[in-house]
Amino acid sequence: MNKRARMRLIGVTAIIAISVVAIVVGVGAGDGSYSRSVSEVVDDAGAVGERVRVTGTVVPGSWDKKSSPMRFDIRDEGASEGPQIAVVYHGGVPSTFGDEVTAIITGVVNTNGVLESEDMITKCPSKYESATGALTIADLLAEGEGVIGKSVRVTGYVANGSILPPGGAVRFVIADEGGSPSVDVFYDGALPEGMVDGSQVVLGGLLDEQGVFDAVNVSLSDTEQ
Repeated sequence: MNKRARMRLIGVTAIIAISVVAIVVGVGAGDGSYSRSVSEVVDDAGAVGERVRVTGTVVPGSWDKKSSPMRFDIRDEGASEGPQIAVVYHGGVPSTFGDEVTAIITGVVNTNGVLESEDMITKCPSKYESATGALTIADLLAEGEGVIGKSVRVTGYVANGSILPPGGAVRFVIADEGGSPSVDVFYDGALPEGMVDGSQVVLGGLLDEQGVFDAVNVSLSDTEQ
């Protein structure tokens, strides 16, 4: 191949490479693949009518899973205050959804500044805690009425197929090793990353009069690391 042919080949290759990059960037921008903060979208009047991807923290108490479509608010990731965006979500709710969970939502901002979406994924906290000193489920139930309404720590294993989205009477079930005895758990927060069927978890909370454990925090046992 002579010098002129090599230069022509290099030029054609460069044009193809630039075109591919332009296509990728254009497609990415069109479907909102570049995540923006809540503040960025709130401050951008041009976001109305556009498809955007927004990452934010679910505002505690702002959602009701029983509503259809589901409505909730998000603010900047990790922030305890600041600007918020109202979300109307038409899709299936991830089982890890809950108060203060980080949600990545793709949708269109309507003229009222509401983000209409059918696409949401959640980022779960990674959290571990020692099970030392925690009650087993058998120990918890053996306490009977003496433990009802009192703050305790319990440990157990997530029952197969029991993890559900938030908003219901039961979020998941935990049992002692071997599968029995077990107790239903109510929890509206974000589940720790990596929590699956069979995971050993450590819960803080209290047992109510109906025998449901009302959890205020859920962690993986440090043995799961």
